[in-house]
Amino acid sequence: MMSKPVSQQLLMDEKIYVAVGTELGNKSTLVWAIQNTGGKEFCIVHVHQPLYRKEKEKAQKIMDKYLQTCRLMQVRAEKILIEMESVEKGLIQLISEHNVKKLVMGAASDSHYSMRMADLLSKKAIYIRQEAPATCCIWFTCKGYLVYTREAIMGNASLEYASTSSDQDSVRSRGSVLPSGQYTISRGNGNVYQLAVFEAEKSKKEASLEAFKHQEAEKEKNKAMKKAKEWESAYFEELNRRKETEMELTKAREKLEKMRYISENRITESYMLVQKLQDKYNLATKALRKAKEERDELIKGRDKAIIEAEELKRIHEKVSRSDEHREAPQYFICPISLEVMEDPQLAADGFTYETEAIRTWLESGHETSPMTNKKLLHTNLVPNLALRSAIQEWLHASPSSRK
Repeated sequence: MMSKPVSQQLLMDEKIYVAVGTELGNKSTLVWAIQNTGGKEFCIVHVHQPLYRKEKEKAQKIMDKYLQTCRLMQVRAEKILIEMESVEKGLIQLISEHNVKKLVMGAASDSHYSMRMADLLSKKAIYIRQEAPATCCIWFTCKGYLVYTREAIMGNASLEYASTSSDQDSVRSRGSVLPSGQYTISRGNGNVYQLAVFEAEKSKKEASLEAFKHQEAEKEKNKAMKKAKEWESAYFEELNRRKETEMELTKAREKLEKMRYISENRITESYMLVQKLQDKYNLATKALRKAKEERDELIKGRDKAIIEAEELKRIHEKVSRSDEHREAPQYFICPISLEVMEDPQLAADGFTYETEAIRTWLESGHETSPMTNKKLLHTNLVPNLALRSAIQEWLHASPSSRK
């Protein structure tokens, strides 16, 4: 039995590493690798920056979805997640540690793809093309099309799998196998049987891909029908809820109108009651004001009567006692009571008065001097001790003058 050429055996039997992102809807890189590399075993690689626990669980679920796609396309696959700050350095480390010989990764994001795209646009892809070990063959794809191939150098053998400008249009046919003119194995003769097996494998994978697409389309159709039924059910439920809400709203409106009518009647009654109370309050206020004025007038009349009575009393006492004090010195006599002072006090006008007489004068509301009738600067009284001593001496020395 004829053995496979070395380079072709390496191309078909070695594990294919596919670098993917966490966007589950973008499977173009993985699908291209399964369809066009002829590999039977794949390793799906995702390099990410440090994540929180929930984000890591989400990434694991997405990687499991990629594995499910591989099972549907009838190829073996495993997954590797690498946590590193730099995605490109993580891929370089993977290639070195696992001795990766074949790698498929994106040349740029799908949004940057165009038919004229002939070189790498992603900084990560450019870095890996320059820094990856030379023994690793790297296919760079975008939106399901091969953009660039970095050849692998393994001793004297090199794998050439690149698109040229002359046949670029044939390479860019989405999901198709590269024409045989673009696939060459240096230092080895082609084997018709092996190429036929390779083509059969590719056809099988294409059929698996079509079946996968059909299953996906069926799933989408079932989801759409289920969602349509849910929407229809939700619509009728919402319609019923709307009718019930309108009925409740009508009842609430009627109830509100009734409450408004009752409230308006109560407000009117309350307003009338307030008016009556206000009128009563005004009358009571007027009566109180009048009573207060009458009370003030009575107080004034009483005070005036008291003052007049005191004045009459003083005049009577002056008349009855004038003879008794006729011989006393004039400055011993109080200008108000006209009697010999017992406790003389000096007022702000400079005159001396009997304590009880001047205090009665001030407490009755007078703010002027009894002698000059000018306003006093203050109402403070100062004991006239010298005059008091003189009066005391005079009283002891002249007992007959007090009779």
